[in-house]
Order: sequence, then structure tokens, then C-alpha cells
Amino acid sequence: MGIETTRILDEIDKHTARARGSEPEKIRESLAAIRALCDLLLEDGMQAPKKPRAMPLQTEPVNRPQSVPAATRLQEEGANGDSLFEF
Repeated sequence: MGIETTRILDEIDKHTARARGSEPEKIRESLAAIRALCDLLLEDGMQAPKKPRAMPLQTEPVNRPQSVPAATRLQEEGANGDSLFEF
């Protein structure tokens, strides 16, 4: 629930106190607010609380790097070193 139940109940208490000492029009407004708050609590209570679900671990085989055969170096005329950027 986004709002705590105690906070909603406190709001219901406030509207109940307003309704007791008010004129008929204000009583109706307070009762409508109380009804809306009660509906909010009842609707939330009807839905099962969502429990966090455990996520299963993936059991896929781990991709391990395969050994690469040793590369043979090319010997070219005009090459002046081992660097890739030296032409």
C-alpha cells in the first residue's frame, strides 16, 4: 500500500469529528470523504499483498575463454617493429 493504514484511519477520525459539529451540508461532505477512505482501505485489503519473489539463479554454463593457439608473426618488408601502428 502506498499510504499507511494508520494515516488513513487518522483522516477518517478527522472527518468524523468535523461531521459531529457541522451543519447537514458539511456532514454529507465528511461522510462522502469517510466513504472514499473506507473504500480505499477495503480495496487494498482485498488484494493480496505482493511478496517479493525470489529470482532463480541461471544455471547456464559459464563461457570460459578458450585457449588461442599462438599466432605466428608475419614478416613483411618495410615493417619496422612489433606495434600495430607502425607501418
